[in-house]
Amino acid sequence: MSEDLTNGIKNLVQRGKEQGFILISELDEIIKNLSVPDQQYIRDGMEELKIQVVKTPKDYDEFKYMTGEEAIEFLQSLSDGKTKAFVRDEKEE
Repeated sequence: MSEDLTNGIKNLVQRGKEQGFILISELDEIIKNLSVPDQQYIRDGMEELKIQVVKTPKDYDEFKYMTGEEAIEFLQSLSDGKTKAFVRDEKEE
């Protein structure tokens, strides 16, 4: 890989880790000269790093990589306290 390609990918990964996503147009511009399998390998690598590759920032799903525990905590934070949904049973612990 050329140094420009390596640096471009590193910069995208860094930005993707910070904001959670990168734009597909930016990624495609950097990897356009690679073979199709290599391009797909890099796209898959972004997903493995939990970086979403999206068309627009509006497509970013900030909840996509939540674990079950994180999802429960998030849903509990939305509760008005009037229901018992997602409340841990103290006896189970």
